[in-house]
Amino acid sequence: MKNKILLYVVFFAICSCKPQNSKQEKIEKIKLNSRENEYKKLVNKEFEKFDINRFNKHKYESGDYIYVLNDGTQINEYGNEESGYFSEQKPRKSLFVISKGYYINSGIRAKGVKFGNVGCVLGIWYEFDENGRLVKETDFDKPFKITIYDIIEFLKNSDVDLYANTTSVNRFYDEKTKKGTWTLHYLGKFNDDSGKLIVKIDDESRKVQEVIKITGRRGEKEIIFEKK
Repeated sequence: MKNKILLYVVFFAICSCKPQNSKQEKIEKIKLNSRENEYKKLVNKEFEKFDINRFNKHKYESGDYIYVLNDGTQINEYGNEESGYFSEQKPRKSLFVISKGYYINSGIRAKGVKFGNVGCVLGIWYEFDENGRLVKETDFDKPFKITIYDIIEFLKNSDVDLYANTTSVNRFYDEKTKKGTWTLHYLGKFNDDSGKLIVKIDDESRKVQEVIKITGRRGEKEIIFEKK
């Protein structure tokens, strides 16, 4: 629990082998999806407060409090009066998680949406000062050409369980080079290979750059695809 709290404290403080045959060429490029970014509707810029009294009354010995709303949304609250408070809200049957951090005075500090419990941040994140004023809006989607829906489609075609703990999506944008990279971790397939894979994708070209397969219990790795 301490490590989990530390992770969010840091985040809110800074608020993210060669081809063998022609068959592999069919999956090298990510297809673009025109689907609307529905997850952007999950958060807004309104000020809100964390109910500290309710949390302290119901929290478990582990330090968190998990409950489910009538609409099926699961909420996990945790934190303390030293590091602040946090909330993870996962709507029923959703791949997206609403993440919120609060000051020790219970006022909202930052909020936004992630893909999965430990996945990349998505859409617009809102940051507030201790007086409750909205001080910053950051659109984490802006620099990327590939959308999360493009990635979801790729994962589905790779026989991946999108809800599994073994599935995670991360992305990075280099301000100096103006290039973005996606890194996918999943249990599934890539062409004729299957298993625990790490897939790296170039955002500009939308092409798979490298596929690494975890081959042993100790995390041994093997490159099974590399773009020249």
